[in-house]
Amino acid sequence: DEFINIPTGTDRPVTASRRSVKILMIGQPEDVEITIARLHQCNFCRVEDWSRPLPFLQIQQATTKEPGEIMRIYVRSMTL
Repeated sequence: DEFINIPTGTDRPVTASRRSVKILMIGQPEDVEITIARLHQCNFCRVEDWSRPLPFLQIQQATTKEPGEIMRIYVRSMTL
């Protein structure tokens, strides 16, 4: 398999004054797609800026952290 291509939404480089934050969404495929659509409706993000859906085995590759980084997880129940 090819390495995961996670779009950045911008071509500007990350600098000391500009850092990136990775937002992870893990859940059932339908729930993830619904949530991404809702975030798009709120003008939080564009649908096409998200990576392609990743199978569970590739999630670990996508969550490799850089020195000094931390991770927090937000869990929210949703009504379908």
